Amino acid sequence: MAAIRKGDEVIVVADGEGDGSWQAADDMGARVVKLPVRSGPGRARNFGAEASNSDILFFIDADVIIPTDSIERIRSVFEADKDLAALIGSYDEEGSEANFHSQYKNLFHHYVHQHGRTEASTFWGACGAIRREVFLKAGGFDPSYDRPSIEDIELGYRLKAASQKIRLLPDLQVKHLKRWNAYSLIGTDVLNRATPWTELIWDYFIRRRPRVLNDLNLGLSYRLSLISSFLLIAVSIASFFTRWAWPLILVFGILFVWVNIPFFRFFKLKRGRRFALHALAWRFGYDIYSGLGFCYGSFRFISSSTQKILSEAFAKLDAVALGAGVGTLLGGAICTATVALLAKGGDHIGPKLSLLSQFFPGYSVTWTGSLIGFLYGLVTGFLFGFSFACSRNIAMRLHLGSRKVQRFLNSVRQSQVSVEP
Repeated sequence: MAAIRKGDEVIVVADGEGDGSWQAADDMGARVVKLPVRSGPGRARNFGAEASNSDILFFIDADVIIPTDSIERIRSVFEADKDLAALIGSYDEEGSEANFHSQYKNLFHHYVHQHGRTEASTFWGACGAIRREVFLKAGGFDPSYDRPSIEDIELGYRLKAASQKIRLLPDLQVKHLKRWNAYSLIGTDVLNRATPWTELIWDYFIRRRPRVLNDLNLGLSYRLSLISSFLLIAVSIASFFTRWAWPLILVFGILFVWVNIPFFRFFKLKRGRRFALHALAWRFGYDIYSGLGFCYGSFRFISSSTQKILSEAFAKLDAVALGAGVGTLLGGAICTATVALLAKGGDHIGPKLSLLSQFFPGYSVTWTGSLIGFLYGLVTGFLFGFSFACSRNIAMRLHLGSRKVQRFLNSVRQSQVSVEP
């Protein structure tokens, strides 16, 4: 409230009633938009954007504190650059929680953004401003992300695909009031970041633009660090079986350290040598579990792509329609064959066709029999076609995953602890 001036809006979206903390925002004069059912940050922010009357939207997370001069600075940047579509900032270097994992995670994010390209390649929902017209034209955040994940990154990719200009302001820094521990840190990086981000990369860059941007967490140094970490693990395992792997441990260890020298220097400058060594060890772990997240995300992408292809190639059959079609065809064939033999005439009219009477009581090669044969064929063909369609649909459902299983997996995902991106 101290950062705004007359005419500005402060909109708080309560994504589900939660603990009623929206009341504090309402008491302080903010405009509160309440959503009765929790649906995720993407959809919630879209509602807030639609409720706004301002030309510029400034998104921040609920656990973020902004400097009092941040809005005026954002306003001046947009006024000075009419072609600018959006801008993002970063966390400051002073996390609010004193434990190692909170300090490490906050500084890691600060480091990544402070060394990112000024011409940004993505958007950031914790501290990101965008022209409302551009936001609405792009379709806002993707509401399919029902928990804090990469909905801001995905929006940034769409903006860049539309040739929109996004700028990173390293000196626009906000404070993150979040306490991290080892479990929440790894869980967030793997399940909420690496895995969905990998799926987005495969979908977006492989199918649409076959290249990976050299920026932020996808920069060349990060890729080299990840490769050297996995190679170091591989040769360490191989060293138990052959002496030839021992020198490679030293080679890939040196490569990992060399790639992360700027990272180590930064942490040493901010928190000292001991903290930097601890952070470097977690940097190695970050490569490993993020790499595993990449593998898991790739598997999920392949699985979902295969499921989509199979679903399109083997669409659900209409059992009634197939049964009616097969029944009409079979009944018509019997009726037509009977009528053709009757029209031909002769002493022995259709002795072979008359054998159907053994399976269809009452049928004969007569004009009345042609109608009875049509009805028998209609019923028999319908039962066959209906049964085939139902069996085939059940088999495909089991192969692609039943709805109950999908609902169960979705409920498991939603039950996991949601953490801010």
